[in-house]
Amino acid sequence: MKIMHVVGNRPQFIKLAPVSRELHKRNINEIIIHTGQHYDENMSDIFFEELGIPLPGENLYIGSASHAQMTAKAMVGLEKAMVKYKPSCVLVYGDTNSTLAAALVASKLLIPLVHIEAGPRTHNSNNPEECNRIVVDHLSNYLCAPDKESEKNLINEGICPGKIFFTGDVMYDEFLYCASRNYDGYLNQFPKEFVLLTWHRQENTSDKKRMEHIISFLEQINYPVVFPVHPRTRKMLEQFGLMERVENIDKIQIINPIGYKEMVILLNNCKILVSDSGGASKEAAFCGKKCLYMLDLVIWPKLLECGFIQNIDFDNKDSIKANLSLINNNSYGQDKLDVAQIFGDGHAAEKIVGIIEEYIN
Repeated sequence: MKIMHVVGNRPQFIKLAPVSRELHKRNINEIIIHTGQHYDENMSDIFFEELGIPLPGENLYIGSASHAQMTAKAMVGLEKAMVKYKPSCVLVYGDTNSTLAAALVASKLLIPLVHIEAGPRTHNSNNPEECNRIVVDHLSNYLCAPDKESEKNLINEGICPGKIFFTGDVMYDEFLYCASRNYDGYLNQFPKEFVLLTWHRQENTSDKKRMEHIISFLEQINYPVVFPVHPRTRKMLEQFGLMERVENIDKIQIINPIGYKEMVILLNNCKILVSDSGGASKEAAFCGKKCLYMLDLVIWPKLLECGFIQNIDFDNKDSIKANLSLINNNSYGQDKLDVAQIFGDGHAAEKIVGIIEEYIN
């Protein structure tokens, strides 16, 4: 049996790591196809090295382009790879254009398709990742839901319950793996108390006025802000002539993109996370930290319900004022979250590989 993983960005490398380790334990062959959706070395190669993931068998170098161009380039390259390697099944992760491309190609080649992190829904069709999630889920042969809400979404959409498995979240597996390691000294370069910022989504980087609203919000935060700047965000800030304004915010510390282990350290030690990343908002909850989410989307309903995610509406002055007050007055607290009740027991990868062995082998 040979398993093919298709990945293309940071969250997918993280989700792949525990599955790859479990496959290795069981002596199951694997091949990784990296679409090259993230081609910056700090956003790509570093993750393979630090997470102990085998190097990709091939990199398609599709780079950044429109959604249609990225998906089309990935499909052409993936078709060649799947014909060449003849995998027993294809594993796809999350909701990127790489995920969509792999799902379409595998389905047409009649190769069993396993979707890891199946079922999350924002119920907003304007969100490009939402379109990808829905199509991939309905093409998949085996759907691994990270939480019960996702499982319920899949059943409500009419997907055969026999295809759906509540496995828990592989990102929680990897978080526990990295959090158990010792990384002495890394925090010395940062203030003792800080707000962590991640900012990269298309909805928050494609419009100058939107970026100005976010910068205005950052200028009003009274605590130091640590900001690992994403290549896309830096590019758009420079294109709109806004990079200097960000650099001139006294309390902001801009750093280069970081690896996952460093992200876990920062999440464990920050006061609060300000982010537009669905993955980071969830990882913050793993640490018992809250996230102010910079989009009007609900990706993890249970975390919103528990108060671990709170949305910022940059078109609403009251929302901006309330969220600034929450940060500056240190009024968010640090509540406990029973992560296992929502995202499983930290053994999702074992369950996923067990499903592959039982149903595909």
